[in-house]
Amino acid sequence: MAKATSSKTIKAATKTAKEKPAKVDKEPRAPTPWMLFCQKNRAAWKQANPDAKGNEWMKALAGQWKDSPENPNRGKEPKSKKKSRTTLDVVAKDAASSSPPASSPRDEFASSDF
Repeated sequence: MAKATSSKTIKAATKTAKEKPAKVDKEPRAPTPWMLFCQKNRAAWKQANPDAKGNEWMKALAGQWKDSPENPNRGKEPKSKKKSRTTLDVVAKDAASSSPPASSPRDEFASSDF
């Protein structure tokens, strides 16, 4: 006959199952050259352009970053981005490549023949 389990053992087992394992302490990543460049130049740009909106400062910093001596990829051509197919491109291509639909057999006969 099986031994009856008490509510204490069930609670203890549930509690240990719910406990999270101890996290391993990781060292934070070193900041990238881009992050350091942004930290250094963002405040100065915002002071010079206090009325600028949202992402305007990012666009300006990206333009400065392209030719910055801090940029490890300076002088290289930017990587090309894959062109995404928009819905209009797909529809236009499909419409141009498809042939007209085949006529159905009903179209060949007069309605009185059926």
